[in-house]
Amino acid sequence: MTHQAVYFLRELMFNLTRNVMMSIAAASTSTVSLLTFGISLIMVYNINNLATEITSQVEIRAFLSSTISNFEVKNLEEKIFEMPQVKSIEYISPDRALDKLEEDLNIELDISPEENPLPHGLVIKVTHPREIGNVADFVRGQDSVEEVKYGETILRSILAVSMFIKIIGYVLTVIMGSGALFTIMNTIRLTVIARRDEIRTMQLVGASGWFIRWPFMLEGIALGAIGAVLASLILSAAYFFTAGKIHEALPFTFPLVSGAVMARILFLLLFLVGSIMGFIGSYISVTGFLSEKK
Repeated sequence: MTHQAVYFLRELMFNLTRNVMMSIAAASTSTVSLLTFGISLIMVYNINNLATEITSQVEIRAFLSSTISNFEVKNLEEKIFEMPQVKSIEYISPDRALDKLEEDLNIELDISPEENPLPHGLVIKVTHPREIGNVADFVRGQDSVEEVKYGETILRSILAVSMFIKIIGYVLTVIMGSGALFTIMNTIRLTVIARRDEIRTMQLVGASGWFIRWPFMLEGIALGAIGAVLASLILSAAYFFTAGKIHEALPFTFPLVSGAVMARILFLLLFLVGSIMGFIGSYISVTGFLSEKK
C-alpha cells in the first residue's frame, strides 16, 4: 500500500471520528433515504415479477375454419412461426379440444366426432407481452382464421399498472436520493470548513486539488456505504418476515421475488447507489469550497 493510500485512509478515519454526531446524522439520513429507495425497488421488482408471471400465461387463441385441412394448418403454423416475436405454436384439434373440455368440467360428453362443434385452433405464445398485439393482428389477417382472442383489455391494464408503479418508484428514488445527497454535501462541507486552515496550507505547499479532495470523497463514499448496508439489512429482514406472512395468509401462491434474491438485489443496488451518492455529494462540496478559495 502506497504512502498516499495510507494517508487517505488515516484521514478518512480521522474525518469520520472528528465529529461523530455529524457523521451519524449523515449516515442516518442516507439510511432513511435508501430505505425509501429500497422500498421502491421492492415494489418495482415484485410488480414486474407479478406482471411477468401473468403476462407469460397470456396467449393468443386463433379459431380456424371448420373446413381447413391438415396441410393448410401446417402451412399456417409455418407462416406464423416465421415472425421473430412468436415463441411457440400449438395446434388444438376439435377432438383434443373436446377432451380438454371434458377434463375441465369433469364430465363425459356423449358427442361423436361428426357432431363435435368445437373448432380447430392454434395456441400461440409470444416472446414478449408487448408484441402480442402485433402478432394477433397478423394472425387475424390470415384467410383460414375466423376469430382471434388474447385478453387485450386485461393485458393492457396489467402493463399500464406496471409502468405506473415503476414511475412512482423512480420519482421516490430521485426525491429521497436528492435529500441524502444534500445532507452528505453539507456534512462534508462542514468538515472542510473546520479544516480550512489545513487545506489552505496544503494549497500553499503545492498539493493538487485531487490530493486534497480524496480524503473527503472517501468520507462521503463511506457515509453513503454505511447507510446502504444498514438500509439493506433492515429491508431484507422486513422482506423475509412480510413475505412469510403473505404466503401464510393467502390460500394461493403469490409470485413474490424470493427473499434470498431480493436481499442480494437490495445489498448490491443500495451499496452502489449509496457509494455513488456519497462520492457525488462530497465531490460537489469540496470542489465548491476549493473554487471559492481561488
